[in-house]
Amino acid sequence: MFNPSSQLKFFSVRVIILRLKASKFAIVSILCISLWLLMGDLSAMAEPVKSPQTCRVGIYLTSLRNFKFTEKSFTANFRVWSVCPSKDLKPFGTMEIVDSLESEDISDSTLGKKNRSDYFSTKGEVYWSQRDISAVLHQNWDVQNYPFDRHTLKISLEEAVQDTSGFVYTPDFKNSGYPPDLKLGGWKIKNFVIQEEKVAYQSTFGDPELVSKQGVHSRLTVSLPIQRIKYISFFKLTAGVYVAFAVAMLSFFYETGQPSLVSARTSLLVGCLFAALVNMRAPESVLGRTESLTMVDGIHIVAIVYIFAAALATVFSRLTTENGQGKRAMWLDRRLLFRFFTISFIVINAIFISHAAIVG
Repeated sequence: MFNPSSQLKFFSVRVIILRLKASKFAIVSILCISLWLLMGDLSAMAEPVKSPQTCRVGIYLTSLRNFKFTEKSFTANFRVWSVCPSKDLKPFGTMEIVDSLESEDISDSTLGKKNRSDYFSTKGEVYWSQRDISAVLHQNWDVQNYPFDRHTLKISLEEAVQDTSGFVYTPDFKNSGYPPDLKLGGWKIKNFVIQEEKVAYQSTFGDPELVSKQGVHSRLTVSLPIQRIKYISFFKLTAGVYVAFAVAMLSFFYETGQPSLVSARTSLLVGCLFAALVNMRAPESVLGRTESLTMVDGIHIVAIVYIFAAALATVFSRLTTENGQGKRAMWLDRRLLFRFFTISFIVINAIFISHAAIVG
């Protein structure tokens, strides 16, 4: 006889068996995919990664001079050397001095040396090269806060042919530097920093191996923060405008009761104004022409404004005297305007100089 319960049990067991088979298939599939991915990763890891060749390079500064603000340049003499593990590596042959206006190689030599240093310890012999260089380098001098201006001079050497996948510089931190008694003529070196940088260009410069890539080259840069320690040149540039302002303030002691004296007072102020305008041109011959307003420019402009205001005060004093108030005009000139002009000019100059000294 047909037994419904036994038939139901039969179907239940069959469903369970089918599910087990499906689960085993899924597990086997997952294991196969995982194994395939793992084999791909292992093969990728097995591929050797080619490291770029390198030489240890250092710089020793021997001279800094000719800080020319008008020509935006300075001159540096330095010795650069390289220690390479292979004779085929010649970094000086493809080395470029960045921002160089002029350069001259004074001497050049390459020697094979026994390796007794920590450089390339697996090599028994290394190749040591050195070169003495004199270069005129571009420097964008910022003289806005002269004479309290601070600058960072840079000497940069760049590998001009191979990109960073083929060659990089390794800085010689231990031996690079400058002599402690290096004379800069009114300047002081605050620090010496040497570092290797990767410089990216939005061009491959036609290298067929770098198609659709960015050109990245190794650059060795020495940074030299310097600060001015002598300020005599500042007083030379501003002495004329300060004297012109002082003489203009003496005009307040001229009486305006007589036309001849008014004419003398006016002539004095005109002369002071002309002297201030002429003296304003002097800083350009020393600092160069700049688009920004320097502290020295600010001092000249304030002095010119004060001298012009003194001329307006002369006209007012004359009109007051003509109205029969000569004593009042004299009191305004000597007791009020003279003191106000002198004290406020000194305060403004103190603010200008203090701000420049802090900002640098």
